[in-house]
Amino acid sequence: MILLFKKKGFLRFLSAIETANLITRTLIRSGLKLEYSEGFHPKPKISFLDSTPTGVIDLALYVSIQLNTEKTNHEMEKAEILKSVNEVSPFGLELVDAFDVEVNLNRVVDEYEYLVFSKEEIELKKELKKHSGKIFVPSELLRDFDIVLRNGIYVLKYRIARDNIFNPYLLNGVFLVARRKAFAEGVDLQNLLSELEKNSWRDNL
Repeated sequence: MILLFKKKGFLRFLSAIETANLITRTLIRSGLKLEYSEGFHPKPKISFLDSTPTGVIDLALYVSIQLNTEKTNHEMEKAEILKSVNEVSPFGLELVDAFDVEVNLNRVVDEYEYLVFSKEEIELKKELKKHSGKIFVPSELLRDFDIVLRNGIYVLKYRIARDNIFNPYLLNGVFLVARRKAFAEGVDLQNLLSELEKNSWRDNL
């Protein structure tokens, strides 16, 4: 099963490890019958897609989990999962969708969409340096990018391949960033998972 969370508010300042621990604890508290690994220290079988840099709102936080029970009533099961998880989720973390499909997200996802808000005109042709020391030029990495000025704030919307991801806070004047969507070969991942789920249930009729 694949879950889609939104991480907003002050939770955007959690690190990748802190976010993973928070979601794991939330899923355990929810009462979901998670599948666990074997051994002396069994852990829930949970995997995550790419994390976002600290401070980034994440509206495309996809998590893969394994349950140890078979599905019965699909619509009821999804509603129960959303309710049970959100009832114990901290403020700023929301489970917005669940998909009864088996997909290796790290194999299919190839692109993300971001929104960046800056108090200054954003310079995309200036060389920047990642924390790793690698030099790059943002305009050479972004796809379908657009900048508009709204109420004195510059808003940059862009898509970027997973291999080219960088911390948007490296851009000048940026004060807020949101990762909005994940894509698989140009298709919104949420829509793709919904279609896969529908087709799977049709095949079982």
